Amino acid sequence: MIRTERLRKDMEGWAARFLLRHLCRFGPYFVGSSASTEVESLNFLKKEGYGYFYQTYKNENRVVWTSLFVPSEILFSMGLLPFSLEVGAALFAGIGDSSKGLMEADSEGVPIDVCSFHKSALGFAYKGYLPRPIIHAATSSLCDSNLKMIRLCEPITGKKTVVLDVPYELSGESVRYLAGQLRNLVKRLEEASGCRMDPQRLRETIERANTTRQRMLEVNETRVSPFSPLPGAMTLGFMLPTYLLSGSRIAEEFYTRLSLELGEKVKAKEEHGLEPDKKIRLLWLELKPYFKNAIPANIEVDSDVKIAFEETNYVYWDELDPDRPYESLARKLISNHNNGPLERRIKIIKKLVRKYDIDGVVVFSQWGCRRNNAAVPIIKKELSCEGVPMLNIDGDCVDNQNVMAGQISTRFEGFLEMLRAGRREQKEALKA
Repeated sequence: MIRTERLRKDMEGWAARFLLRHLCRFGPYFVGSSASTEVESLNFLKKEGYGYFYQTYKNENRVVWTSLFVPSEILFSMGLLPFSLEVGAALFAGIGDSSKGLMEADSEGVPIDVCSFHKSALGFAYKGYLPRPIIHAATSSLCDSNLKMIRLCEPITGKKTVVLDVPYELSGESVRYLAGQLRNLVKRLEEASGCRMDPQRLRETIERANTTRQRMLEVNETRVSPFSPLPGAMTLGFMLPTYLLSGSRIAEEFYTRLSLELGEKVKAKEEHGLEPDKKIRLLWLELKPYFKNAIPANIEVDSDVKIAFEETNYVYWDELDPDRPYESLARKLISNHNNGPLERRIKIIKKLVRKYDIDGVVVFSQWGCRRNNAAVPIIKKELSCEGVPMLNIDGDCVDNQNVMAGQISTRFEGFLEMLRAGRREQKEALKA
């Protein structure tokens, strides 16, 4: 009986992977139906994203299951394909299919209080919907559930996990410690894949990652302008090019296109002497719901609101050194402002508030995310001392059954009305 059930699940998983492979293969042909008319570069990202995941399903002998902050630069240098389990969970949420993974995780005894990113990913791993890996890799960064999730995947795939223990404090000693682990990761990848690390190819990947970083900085500078047409609801989906595809040609070309396009559009509006709309400018902390949801998807549509910037798109790392790739990547991992003391994150948030002329801050508190949710009261208090209001939205990025959309909309509109009233008071004070 058990063998029959196992065979049924294996067949279901094979069929699902076959269908998903071809969905990704032909997905680019349907991007036009939901294309961005104002920022063409976003359509390029959609098409290339489909193409990348098609490759993961097509070339399972090169796939490595990862948590989000494993340095993809190393994998791309070896011709391997990172597949982030958290990103996979977001993708299934995007096509409205999360319930299958979450229900499977429930049936396998995954606790109810587990973050839905990890719970959904585990469920789809159990169902066999994800491209099969040759090895797993994970970091201890930000969330201890990363390691628990990927360890639970070992009996599912029969593959081992390489764990990167990321120190909290940045120092010469901590960089050397983590760089040694990255070199060990390369050895383990070589054993699992049969591919050798080519130092020259690693150098080229590091240089490509540096070009991407520079273009990201250019995009972020352009977004300071009130003329920037880039919708914040879309940039909250940049986890794919910024993290998973770091060091790839896709990320480099996307940010190059985006930088050029935004620069031209902003310059054209400025040269025409247009008056920018006096919109309410929000800073968004954490992520967003990846299933269809009015917030934040519709808040910038025909409204007086603009998501001016997002914490996830802040470039926190220095340029990488091609002559010392492992030390540079170690420094990048440790430098993440969400890693280590909370003071580091608060300092960055305050910096972004000033740079982007922020009226109010919104934080989307993902269910089960202990790291962020424990920090929210302290962040709110610190921003209050700066005279910046903050709205905390309790929700779920993946499970659409765990979101009270009406209540969120009501609280969000109340927050916006408070910001509008504050603006009116400022205008009246200036007149007086």
